Amino acid sequence: MALTGDTGNGATLALGTTGAVGNVRNIGEIAKELGKIETSHLGTTGQKTYIPDDLEEPGEVEFEVEWTTTTTLPSTGVVETLTITYPKRTGEATAANHAGTGFITKVSTPQLVNGTLQVAKITFAFDGDTGPTYTKATT
Repeated sequence: MALTGDTGNGATLALGTTGAVGNVRNIGEIAKELGKIETSHLGTTGQKTYIPDDLEEPGEVEFEVEWTTTTTLPSTGVVETLTITYPKRTGEATAANHAGTGFITKVSTPQLVNGTLQVAKITFAFDGDTGPTYTKATT
């Protein structure tokens, strides 16, 4: 069986209100998280006991963009829709994507180092109102 897999090359990231953010260099992972509620009591022995929390934490994603002296970085706190579109693989009619509403919580200007491309980091927090929802590719 032939090995299959894909790189991130060809992925895109769009902000619905802010618009283009320049050349995206890296898109981090989206990790939803479900908390736990401790149910241990004075009669519990051995280990603590837990049940799943009622609500998930929608998560956040960090991405990096190339910085130039004309770069306009997005503002924090603006509610918008973020859409990450994955690279389309051979045979797919539409690419997979993640989309959801939220806001930018952090914008970091680049480190200035000889021989290194200037890259800004941006953190987007999903607000849980819409998504983040994963839509698989279609063939």
